[in-house]
Amino acid sequence: MARLPYPTPEDLTPANRALLEGLPQLNIFKMLAGSGPSFAPFMALINAYLNEGLLNAELRELVILRVGHLCGSAYELHQHVRVSRVLGLSEPRIAATSGVLPSSHFSEAENACLALADDLTANVKGKSALVDAVRKHLGDAGTQELIIIIGVYLLVCRFLETLEIEIEDTDIAGSGLEEIKWSMGTNV
Repeated sequence: MARLPYPTPEDLTPANRALLEGLPQLNIFKMLAGSGPSFAPFMALINAYLNEGLLNAELRELVILRVGHLCGSAYELHQHVRVSRVLGLSEPRIAATSGVLPSSHFSEAENACLALADDLTANVKGKSALVDAVRKHLGDAGTQELIIIIGVYLLVCRFLETLEIEIEDTDIAGSGLEEIKWSMGTNV
């Protein structure tokens, strides 16, 4: 049972209630909806890199999985292993996100990004050599987006674990990415 009660629709502002109704029915979103004015901007940030980001989806998911493993967040791992499978990542690549780096399951660029995820999980300031290795592959904007994704998932894992948010009894269909995009008004 979560440490805080999930807000009921009556507890939510009309805007948060409407946003929640369009999102995948996941416990994390149900809890986040109760965060008041932070909910919509946070979902806009998530949508920005999940649906419109610079990083390719496989790299993004590998990094999210790595952060989930490093933080010991069962909920985050459950959801993003599911998303990774929907996106077509192989089981060996998914499994390798919990292993030793560098890994032969990953490209040079992926290993560099995952090493930076390790470093930023342990330290506030990333090592220059690791940032430079990522920058060589992703450029300036891609490096910045990667650091934001790592930071967001450090936050998400702490939110999930501190509030003891439970994994749903039944998985949603699909990745949920389309519903997030649609709910944020970026459907085309």
